[in-house]
Amino acid sequence: MDSKTIVTELIRKKLSASRASIRYWIPGTLLLGLILCGGSYFRYTQTGMQPVGWVVGVGIALLIIPLALLGVAFRSRNDKQLLELVNTPERVVWIYQHILRMNGVPQESMMIGDDAGKLYQLPVKRRNGEDPLMDALVDVFPDAVLGFSYELKKLFGKNPQQFRQAVQQHNDRR
Repeated sequence: MDSKTIVTELIRKKLSASRASIRYWIPGTLLLGLILCGGSYFRYTQTGMQPVGWVVGVGIALLIIPLALLGVAFRSRNDKQLLELVNTPERVVWIYQHILRMNGVPQESMMIGDDAGKLYQLPVKRRNGEDPLMDALVDVFPDAVLGFSYELKKLFGKNPQQFRQAVQQHNDRR
């Protein structure tokens, strides 16, 4: 499988996951939350008995979860733009690996910066310690600057259109 296909398929998988979230998870959890909260309220008003605390808590949580899922779904619009960047590789200026530790568990992703100043995130799924994504990204976006440093972050934040030239000038001064 060639590099462009690897990157494109990964982006398409991410887009389909957000579509499934919008179609199934958001309405399902919202409905279940309304049923639990509404049922507790109905029980309270009809019988005068105090609602069961955990039922109300779960109901409220199931009303909040869809909002978070909706936020994730809106971020997937960026993934559509990233899919377009695969066909215009000259617009990608920066690629670096990002590792976020949640409760001690590392979550790896590749960050891709374009000349408009947007950063896109692609999750890394390692199998047997290897992930072909980095090599594929380097092949698909050969002109992009690789790696992370706070200096690069500052240069990218100042002027993403001139990022490559600024990095080159910075390296020439050394």
